[in-house]
Amino acid sequence: MGKTLSDKEFNKLIQKHIDKNNYVKIYLSEENPDQSIYGFILKMSDELIMVQEFSDFRLTDIKIIPQERILSIRCNKYDKTIRKILSEEQLIQFNHKIISNTSLTNTENLFKSLKKQNFHCIVESNKKKKGFSIGEIMEVDDTSVLIRNYDPTGKIDKKPHKISFKKIEMVTFNDNYTLIFRKHLKE
Repeated sequence: MGKTLSDKEFNKLIQKHIDKNNYVKIYLSEENPDQSIYGFILKMSDELIMVQEFSDFRLTDIKIIPQERILSIRCNKYDKTIRKILSEEQLIQFNHKIISNTSLTNTENLFKSLKKQNFHCIVESNKKKKGFSIGEIMEVDDTSVLIRNYDPTGKIDKKPHKISFKKIEMVTFNDNYTLIFRKHLKE
């Protein structure tokens, strides 16, 4: 499978899915076809797309994905059936305040906008040691973000994780895990 469209054609395809509010499957890995996301593309820039993820007939978290990670986007008869059911059940209700307050102009502005909205986030990266960080956004500069990471026991790491924007594979926020777990953190 692999990306076969030019950047211009690909951006046009993404914009079509946004405009039509299509339910889509986004493929992220050739090696692992199961690594995909189902949902609605809400917004895009030249670098990033924002997806409202969908699972078990519920809108769940929001994911920000670098466009370069996307191999292909599917919107077939199965996806159209799901979209029809969701629409008839009135289950498609996006938080437009979050959408408009989240900047996709570049990764630095993305994290600044998430910090301003007071979101904790999950940052998946291709770092060798730790593949992801979860927690509060502490600092953002033009090349990296500092995340005050916490573990599954609620213990906050002594030293924040510094993540280079170049290594980021996906950012998740407005998810039940971080929204609930942050209330139970231990210093």
